[in-house]
Amino acid sequence: MEKDLRQNERANVSLEVTVECSSGKREVRISDLSMSDCFIDSIVPVIKGESVIFTVRMPATGEWLKLNGEVVYVFPNSGFGIKFTDLTDEEQNFIKQLIVERGGRP
Repeated sequence: MEKDLRQNERANVSLEVTVECSSGKREVRISDLSMSDCFIDSIVPVIKGESVIFTVRMPATGEWLKLNGEVVYVFPNSGFGIKFTDLTDEEQNFIKQLIVERGGRP
């Protein structure tokens, strides 16, 4: 079994997002979120190392935010993990708020 390299606490979430990757633009769901990464439930074909852009909506305010990430692992027919890249302070605060809303600690 692989060692868990996560450095941030996870929050269980169910957030609908739009992901843009090499296979196109798709509606998917984030099921696991931390300050540094997330897990996307989807059978969208992606490749480890691929850059992705995804747009997430804050449930409480309806505000939309576009985030950049890199695919760090793939579970075929299940989903994939994304590490956030180049987060601004605003984006970090947005993610922190999402985690807190779900009862987690950033």
